[in-house]
Order: sequence, then structure tokens, then C-alpha cells
Amino acid sequence: MKRPLSGCRVLDLGIITAGAAASALLADLGAEVIKVESPSYRDPFRAWKSSDPGAAAQLSPFFRFTNRNKTGISLDLKHADGREALLRLVAKSDVVLENFRRGVLARLAIDYTVLRAIRPEIILASISSQGETGPDANYVSFGTTLEAMAGLAWQTGYPEGDPTVSGRDLNYPDQVVAIFAAGMVAAAWRHRCRTGQGAHLDMSQRELTSFLVGEAFGAAGSLPARQGNADPAYALQECFRTVDGTWLALSVLPEQAAALDALATGDGNRAGRVTRWIGARPMAECLTTLAAIGLAVAPVLDGRGVLEDRGQRWGQAIASLEDGAPVKGFPFQLEQAPLSVSRDAPRIGADTAEILQRLAGYSPEDIRRLSVDGAIECATT
Repeated sequence: MKRPLSGCRVLDLGIITAGAAASALLADLGAEVIKVESPSYRDPFRAWKSSDPGAAAQLSPFFRFTNRNKTGISLDLKHADGREALLRLVAKSDVVLENFRRGVLARLAIDYTVLRAIRPEIILASISSQGETGPDANYVSFGTTLEAMAGLAWQTGYPEGDPTVSGRDLNYPDQVVAIFAAGMVAAAWRHRCRTGQGAHLDMSQRELTSFLVGEAFGAAGSLPARQGNADPAYALQECFRTVDGTWLALSVLPEQAAALDALATGDGNRAGRVTRWIGARPMAECLTTLAAIGLAVAPVLDGRGVLEDRGQRWGQAIASLEDGAPVKGFPFQLEQAPLSVSRDAPRIGADTAEILQRLAGYSPEDIRRLSVDGAIECATT
């Protein structure tokens, strides 16, 4: 059975997480996704967390996570012939997805007006920090500044402590926009299939982050107070360290407090007594004993611990390539046409020649000339 986006072709100009992860989900749903990079500017995830000057030519774990199931081409969009090659591909495509800084598409002369003139039904999906319009549209933004302006950083942290950001290893605004953007593109594609109408989708990471934490700011103008791991609805909620050096998370409802107090006796307040009780016992004993009296308790797992639970506590979050390397899996699954990872992320220019011949009408001689002129880049092996 075909997947929901079978027959949809996507030109993926996205990078890092926000753009590239969104298009990866489109590929999972059946779209043909062509990742477009430039000879002079790769997706930074190729060399993420590496000091090796040649790392951009490799497939880092971060790049693999957000670019599996895609083919890849390399076009210099600042070169007239490279731009022409892209526009030929636009004429044969359904979606263009990008998360450049605002103004870049216009400077490259490939904005929505240009794309629509070539392909009237084109869907342009623009993911940006602050949206297409407004006073902050052209500001330089990162996850830290987006979480700050969205209100998320103010909510996160401990009482009397500083606002806290999630950091680039998580980058909450990037992660959430990827899922919502994929959903928006899928909806626009379905609409186009019915009406023939294209669209320019404007998705702001900051606004989406504010939406997702909006409940905290919508109550009678009150400001949320940072609470750390605590929650006023619970008699106790915190993370505690066991005697074997591991951590567990514990949440105790008010009606469960007496059972916990009978277990963790002694002097001092409840949090102090529980800290001492857990700190004197190994993780296994703590989990068994606390669960036996009906408390919500779980180990705090690191990445290795999460992977070890694959097939037991979860099954879809992480997938594997043929060589066994882990890649990001799926936030949902389809019963009749299951999502899967069928190919590794593309190496630089891996499919440039094949795609330009198949879709854009270039001959092998044309491609050799464009490569010599620097308008395109083809894989060397």
C-alpha cells in the first residue's frame, strides 16, 4: 500500500534540525526528497561536533539522523547555471522546503514569486526563527534566543535561579517545528491534490514555541514561577541519587504521602528523609520497593540506557541503518504502509548527475560542463 505522500517530490533546502528533520519526516511518509546543498555551503550537521577539516565530507551521526531516506545533489545557487538547474527541478517538483535566514531566497532570486511563476501549484514551506514578517523577522536567532523570547526559558529552572535554555543538543524550537512543519506540508499537499492550489507556508519557531507553552501565560496575566522538578500538585516530585550512583525520578501524590513517610522515616522534612533512604540503596531495590507501594518511579536513563530498552519499553523512536548505525526513527507509525529507513543519508553530490539527467533534461556532456564551471558538484566516487 502506498504511503500518504507517495507521488510528492520535495526539494529540500533545509539544514540542521528545523528544515532537514521536517523533510526527513516527509520522506518517511513517502515523498521523494532531494536534499539540495551547495559546493560552498554544506549542511553544518555534516561536521557537527567535529574538529576535523574534512568532516563535512563524511556522514556524522547528526547528519544521518536528519537526512536518511533522501537523495542528494549539490548546486551553487549563486552561479547562474546552478540557479537555472534548481529552477528546472522546481518545474518538476511539488514542494520546496527551506529554513534560510529571511531575505536569502530573495537575494538568490528563488523566492515564492519566482517559484510560483515557474510552477503555479508549488508549495513553498518556509521555516524561520521569527516568521516572514514583523519587527524581528530579520534578526539573527538561535535556539537560546528563541526560547528566551517565546517564554520557555523563563519557565525552566529552579526557584530563585536563572532562566534556563535547553541547549543546542536538544534545541526545543527546532525539534517541535520539524514535526509541525511536516504536518503543514502534508496538509497543503492534500489540499493541492484536491484543488490544484499551491501555498506559501510561513512557520515561526518562536511563535510555535510560545503556543506550546501558552497555558502558563494565559491565566489572568499571572507570571509562572520556576519550580525546578517540583510541582505543587504533588506531595513530592524530584530526582534522587541511589547508592550505586544512578538517578531515579519520583512523583508522589498527596494521598500517597503517608505510605512514603512510613517507608522513609527519621528526622527532617520529607525530601531530606527520602534523599537519605534512596541514597542508601541500589537502584533495583528502590524501584521495586517504591513501585510496590504504588508510587510513580522510574530510572533516569542516559542515551545508552535508552537504547538498551529498545524493543522492551519502546520500539519506533530510533531506527537502524543496514550497517547497524542508529538514526532517528518515527514519532508515529502506519499499520498498512509501515514507515521505515530504506537508505542512508546522501554523501555530497551523490545523486547530482542522475537527478539532473532524469528530471531536468541535462545530458552527460551538460553535466560535465556544469561541474567544470563550478555550477554543480558531483560525487567523486
